[in-house]
Formats: sequence, structure tokens, C-alpha cells
Amino acid sequence: MKPTKLLLLAASTGLFLFGFAQQPEALHLEQTVVYAQKSKKLPKIAKVDVTAKQAIAAFKDKYPGSSITGLNLEKKLGKYYYEIDGVDDNKEHSLTLNANTKKRVQSESENLDADEKGGKKRDQDKISTKKLISVKKAVRAAQKKVKSGKVTEVSLDNDVATTYWEVKFKQKTQETSVQLDATTGKYLGKDVDTDD
Repeated sequence: MKPTKLLLLAASTGLFLFGFAQQPEALHLEQTVVYAQKSKKLPKIAKVDVTAKQAIAAFKDKYPGSSITGLNLEKKLGKYYYEIDGVDDNKEHSLTLNANTKKRVQSESENLDADEKGGKKRDQDKISTKKLISVKKAVRAAQKKVKSGKVTEVSLDNDVATTYWEVKFKQKTQETSVQLDATTGKYLGKDVDTDD
């Protein structure tokens, strides 16, 4: 065999091996990009250190014997806070907690009107806080129903004997609220409000 043919054979074998060695890496990179496009990043509001159950327990420590009537988690002045509302037979209570430190920021109580006392308001407004799914799970489930937007608020409420999480997303000109069963995470519906 002539040296020129030998040199061409070695060069073409090297190119073939080089191309084969590069191919799996290129495939791996492509798969990573596809995976990244499918996943949605968990927003900071769902990563707070204090869980909703811990916030509710802090409320019940402060106001023993009270029933929860609402819970709200949102960002104010650069920090995340829980606002928990409740009621006993004679008073309405409100407690604001730092959602990362569990520090009490504000608390207040107010006497109920005469027609609300004796458990009437409690029976009407109390919500079940047993077997709640976490804020993180609620946000993840809501993200599947909204294409884009920033999660601005997560709240716990009750309507027609159903306790539900409501997750609010803010887009450029609209706000979308997704409602999920608070114990199962089942999708209940969504509302879209557009800025005029």
C-alpha cells in the first residue's frame, strides 16, 4: 500500500471515530433542552419555610378554640406573609406571620355583632383545615392549568361546603385564578380577569 493511501485511510478512520464520539454528547444536549422546556420552575411563593399547617397551628396557639375562616399567602414589601383569619363564639381574630421566620407581625381581635355571636358566624364561615395539600402541591397543580404568569397569591377559602386553594397568576394584562380542592388537589375551575 502506498503511503498516500495509508495516510488517507488513517485520516478518514479518525474522522469517522471523531464523529461517532461526538454524536452521543450532541444527543444528550438535545434531550436536556427538551426536558428544560417541559418543566415549570417552582415560584418562590411555594418555597417559603413555614407551611400552611404551621401557620394555622400558630394561629390556634394565639387564639385557642377558634375556627379558621381564611388564609392568605402573598408578598408584601419584599417578604412573604401569611394572613390567617378566624372566629370564636364572640370575636373575630386576625394574625399576620412572616412566612419564612414564623414571627408574628400583627394580630388583632374584634367583637362580633350580636347577631353573629354564639357560634352563628363560626358555623357560617369556618373552613376545614384537615388533610390539606401543601401550598407547593397546590401551586404545581395550578401551573398545569395556566400557560404563563407569575404566582402572586395563594389563599384558602370555602364555598358551598368545599374548602379550596385559589392560586392567582399575574400576566401582562390579566390575572388568572385557579381553584383546586384543598384536600385532593382536583381542579375545580378558573377565572380570568382582564385589565381595561
